[in-house]
Amino acid sequence: MSDLSLPMPDALVEQIVELVMSRLPDLTARQWPEWMSVETAARYLDVSEERVRKLKDRGALTCYQEGPGCRVFFRRTELDQAMGALRT
Repeated sequence: MSDLSLPMPDALVEQIVELVMSRLPDLTARQWPEWMSVETAARYLDVSEERVRKLKDRGALTCYQEGPGCRVFFRRTELDQAMGALRT
């Protein structure tokens, strides 16, 4: 078996990388639902359910609820924005 190499200008490689990176959010979006429960949001953010609840309680995560005692839901795009805002 022989190795095949194809010389490519750096500018072309950079364009390919930019194209792939620009499409990654679309791939991620297809893997996760737009609306998430506490459990799903925790898996999405790779944190515990308790952490999601604490962030929600202190207002760091926007959530939606029909009424007191009803299930809480989070919107994926808002989770992304909130976590980006927590960046140090």
